[in-house]
Amino acid sequence: MRIRKTFKATVWASAAICVAAVLFLGVSWIAEYRPDARETVIYDTAEPVFLPDTLTVLSWNIGYAGLGDDMDFFYDGGKRVRDSRRRTLENLRNIVAELRKADADIMLLQEVDCDSHRSYGIREVDSLRAAFPGYVLSFAYNYRAWWVPIPLRSPMGRVGSGLVTLSRVVPLQAQRVQYPSAFPFPVRLFNLKRCLLALQFRTAGGDTVLIGNTHNTAYDAGGMRDAEMRFLGGMLRRDAARGVVSVVGGDWNQYPPGYTPSPEELSNEFFVPQAVDSQVFGPGFRFAYDDSAPSLRYLDAPWTPVPEDGEPRQRPQTTLTDFFLVSPGVRVLSVRTLPLGFRSSDHNPVVMRVVFENTAGAGSQ
Repeated sequence: MRIRKTFKATVWASAAICVAAVLFLGVSWIAEYRPDARETVIYDTAEPVFLPDTLTVLSWNIGYAGLGDDMDFFYDGGKRVRDSRRRTLENLRNIVAELRKADADIMLLQEVDCDSHRSYGIREVDSLRAAFPGYVLSFAYNYRAWWVPIPLRSPMGRVGSGLVTLSRVVPLQAQRVQYPSAFPFPVRLFNLKRCLLALQFRTAGGDTVLIGNTHNTAYDAGGMRDAEMRFLGGMLRRDAARGVVSVVGGDWNQYPPGYTPSPEELSNEFFVPQAVDSQVFGPGFRFAYDDSAPSLRYLDAPWTPVPEDGEPRQRPQTTLTDFFLVSPGVRVLSVRTLPLGFRSSDHNPVVMRVVFENTAGAGSQ
């Protein structure tokens, strides 16, 4: 009798778990983020302004202000899911201070949260808008999930995050351009939908300039990064054929041509950067980066060494995944990775100064 009762209880428990799993998947499917191929995302109605001939552009993956030097992360071989609310707010304040100090004309930011459990519901997009009232802010979702169920003991939960471009110059338009990469069902319900945030400007000389903000796939063994590069390459080549010059910056989760990673950089079982296929962009396109300083540190352990049995733990490996791509008609004057010691993010910002050669001397306003 006792065995029969135990068997029935096990059957009912298993059935309840199956029903709950089906319901969860059903709700997740209904709530799935399904962006269009192109969406207008500009939040400002001011009249467009001419882009100056010389421009300073910054790119920074701010790690949703939750991946400072004290953090590791479960998806990268660490254990933690989120930092404290106090430290997250401190990181955000430091990020704003560093952005003000850099004083770039256009800032390309990745992993900016607008309503996520991992950043305590802090609306970082609104904080940036308030901190930079002299800039036009454009936002595009890169990650939108009503509930991410991993890790099971402490789930990531709700995620709303994406790309922010801050520009002193009012653009002609800002669009979210969906990349073709996609995870299979049901993983896609809880994962990122990668995109390019593309702003178009007009110079005083009449030329059109595209400034792109990208954050490409990181955990990929099925050619997703290659698909994104082919898509971006085709888009930029078509634009160049029409006379559009372009600057694209961001966290590519790849290393640029000419950069040789160490064996240690390629040995992490959780995150392995791959080489960018520069051939998809065609002649005249060039990558600009600072190979004298790393832009990313791995998240398998905190950056700040923590004593363990009296011995300091070795720092995680660093690499270079943050850089720019420029088209013909754009001359790079300088590019530098700012050595911030990964204090407030697992990435350091990269700042580039360029001149648009087609419009040099035509004047600006």
